Amino acid sequence: MTKHTLDKENDPSIPPPRRKRKSTRHIEINITDFKTHPLWDILVETARKNPRYANLAGHTREFILSKQPNISAKELAAKLSITLGESIVILDDVKSEP
Repeated sequence: MTKHTLDKENDPSIPPPRRKRKSTRHIEINITDFKTHPLWDILVETARKNPRYANLAGHTREFILSKQPNISAKELAAKLSITLGESIVILDDVKSEP
C-alpha cells in the first residue's frame, strides 16, 4: 500500500460509511393503531406525492384486491416492490373507497 491510500483511510473530511437499515417489510403493524399516530398524516402525504401512487392504487384496486381481497400490507409491499408505509396507505385508500 502507498502512503496516499493510508491517508484516505484517516482523512476526517471523508464521512464514515453508512450503516445498512433493516427493511420495514418485517415489522408487524396494526393499521388501526397506526392511523391514530401523529405521523400518519405525513405518511399519507408522502405516499400520495409519489408519481406512481395513482397507478399503484389503480392496479391494486383492479387486479390485486379482486383476486386477494384480504391481502396484507406486507404482502402488497412485496408484490408491488414498494415500502410497507406506501402499501398501508394504498390499502387504506382503496378499501375506504365507495
